[in-house]
Amino acid sequence: MSVAVVGGMSVAVVGSVSAAAATGRRGEEGFILPAVVAILLVVALAAAGAVKALQTRTAATADQAASLRLQGVADGVVRLMAMSLVVQHGRRRPGLGLPEDGTAVACPLSAGVTVVVSVQDQAGLIDLNASPRPFMEDAFRVLGVPDREAAALAAEIVDARDADDVPEPNGAEAPQYRARGLPEGPRNAPFETVEEIETLPSMTEALAARLRPFVTVYNANGGIDGSVTPGRVFAGGVLAHDLNRRAATSPHQAYALTAIAYGARGAQAGRRAILSINALRNVTGLIAWRHAHGPFPGAAPHPACAGIALALDPG
Repeated sequence: MSVAVVGGMSVAVVGSVSAAAATGRRGEEGFILPAVVAILLVVALAAAGAVKALQTRTAATADQAASLRLQGVADGVVRLMAMSLVVQHGRRRPGLGLPEDGTAVACPLSAGVTVVVSVQDQAGLIDLNASPRPFMEDAFRVLGVPDREAAALAAEIVDARDADDVPEPNGAEAPQYRARGLPEGPRNAPFETVEEIETLPSMTEALAARLRPFVTVYNANGGIDGSVTPGRVFAGGVLAHDLNRRAATSPHQAYALTAIAYGARGAQAGRRAILSINALRNVTGLIAWRHAHGPFPGAAPHPACAGIALALDPG
């Protein structure tokens, strides 16, 4: 009996252990299944993230490649224009024949790319270092700057570029800068870039935007060839006396070259450089090599586009 009882108890114990084990397995299965699902979800999310990241990197790589291609087009066109100008004005042979007064030219190329170019002879612009004060005053008035502002800006340009601390009439040296709350006075050295006009005390954003296309630091002769001024605003017989007196024929020695290449989805890349030609010394070079950006309004087709397209896409 005891054995039986013991056996019954043993059986009961074994049955209880077996039941407990079965219950444990069911509990583990109930725990493992959600855990596996959770892991699979994490893996799926990670995989989706990896795919998205790969797609993003692929798109970014494609966009970067497209941007590099556009930059290559812009750089190549600038070099082509430089070579053309050297051939035309250094070697007296036919070149592309692009307008040299800053006119924007739009040239369609292959693969949906359009390049907008301009050539600006610096002899058609007001030199911030070489132009005398009366000449600058007259030129600024022709550009629509009121008399008072024209006189002040011309004087401030002279004060900014000369080495002394004596202000021109209506001009500004260090005390006048401080009186207007400007922490730094004039450099008292030649202008290095056109953008430096923005630091003049009497300059405003509106005046700077009006003057910027018409000033330079690369017209060392200091005169103006009205035939290559943007819009030919300095050409004609209605100019003031000193402006007419400073009229000059371009020596074809310095040019601003700009090329903006446009691709799909608004992508663009650009280049702007200054070409220096010195036929007497047989020295030619591209200087002030920098990025450029659009928009470039008013661009129109030109016969020179055929030569540009042929050079970039000979096939």
